[in-house]
Amino acid sequence: MKALVWKFLVLVLIVFIMGQIGGSCSNCINLLVVITSPTNGATVSDMVELKASVVGSLASSVTRVEFTITGGPYPPCIFTAYPPSYSTDWDTTTFVNGTYSIKAKAYTSGGTTSESPAISVTVNNNIKWTFMVYINGDNNLESVVQADLNEMMAVGSTDKLDIIVQVDKYSQSGCWRYKVNQGSLTTLDTLPEQDFGDPNVLLNFIDWAMTNYPASRYVLVIWDHGGGWRRKAGEAIKGISYDDHGGYIDTVELGNVFASISRPIHIVGMDACLMQMEEVAHQIMFRGYYLVASEETIPGYGWPYDNILQEIKNNPNIDLSTFTQKIVDHYVAEYSGGSVTLSSRILYSREVAYKANDLAHAIRSNPNAWGTIREIISSTQRYYYTDYKDLYDFARRLKDSTSMPTAIKNAAQAVMTAINNVVVKEGHNGTSMANSHGISIWLPHSPDQFNNGKAGYSLLDFAHDTEWDEMLDDLY
Repeated sequence: MKALVWKFLVLVLIVFIMGQIGGSCSNCINLLVVITSPTNGATVSDMVELKASVVGSLASSVTRVEFTITGGPYPPCIFTAYPPSYSTDWDTTTFVNGTYSIKAKAYTSGGTTSESPAISVTVNNNIKWTFMVYINGDNNLESVVQADLNEMMAVGSTDKLDIIVQVDKYSQSGCWRYKVNQGSLTTLDTLPEQDFGDPNVLLNFIDWAMTNYPASRYVLVIWDHGGGWRRKAGEAIKGISYDDHGGYIDTVELGNVFASISRPIHIVGMDACLMQMEEVAHQIMFRGYYLVASEETIPGYGWPYDNILQEIKNNPNIDLSTFTQKIVDHYVAEYSGGSVTLSSRILYSREVAYKANDLAHAIRSNPNAWGTIREIISSTQRYYYTDYKDLYDFARRLKDSTSMPTAIKNAAQAVMTAINNVVVKEGHNGTSMANSHGISIWLPHSPDQFNNGKAGYSLLDFAHDTEWDEMLDDLY
């Protein structure tokens, strides 16, 4: 690396001298990019700065630098940095320990590119997990709180895993913070009655747990009733964590919670009904790495925490993606005789939203197809709230329609490809769930459904960022 740095500095000096003597910079160097952080051969952990320097006659026209990291069990991962610093963060705790190669590539507004020599770094994190569960039993789910605590106690915390829960119950005043041990609970704090539907109560729990139980990997499970984003009569937006002695956390408030935490959560789990929606994921995008949730309702006993936590206890170094797949596998196996869904998706890509926007635009541009599209919506895979439908199944039916315009077919195929890229694992049981593919979206199939939901929907980031609601307005 020293030789690369010296070469870079010499070239900078040449550029400077040529400029001083009136020479043309383009005659000596157009564009050079070099990685300045991390250094070649470094051992890295936790959050690492990726930083590059660019020089040459075209340096002022560089619009971005892309860092490509290769190695481990992953496809190449790209991190983008912008002028003037050409710096971004890499959370190495999302990668398994091992050796990785990094290259930087600079792009100018005129189309010129320049790629740096590759450097090599070793990721070496002391993997420890904090598994946080926000258990809102202040409602008709109180009767199953203890069952899930018993499942957690069957495994218990270890030197590599802290299981930290905050519990509220309907029949008791107050709430409790516990560390879950094998066979017992240690009371960490007793608090006065809290409204678990208050987003600040959730945020306070997350901040407290991450401060007092620091780890290299964090899991947050929100345990309660859920309803996706959906609007309910007299309410703005439906959400999650319903407290019968208080309120609930709507989708916008949930996004605000995640925007306020000190660092992204590695795995966000929603042991609550109907939460695996593109609108929900979009609201917390980039504040977590993976979302594990269900398109359909979840049975009262929820996730099988004993089997799930045993995966970390058996292998604390388990890859994040692999662990989310295990959650899906254990859940689907637990309810082999029911009609259930669960899926894991990444939260650090807006590819699905971008392609859904393109599809909405294509549909809006082809009004002659709207009648057929309304028929397709009515036959698309649906869930407990019938205006929640599987996005992949909708796109597939559009693509397969013989009368659909080519522009819509192509946009539908792009949505399907994006979902395949973003969904890590999808599982379902029951013939009524057969066309589930891991992400649902709001697709009302009548004017009444649309009119009842459009005011609340307009408050969502997804509605602001895409033409989805405008498309629905056109259709209905």
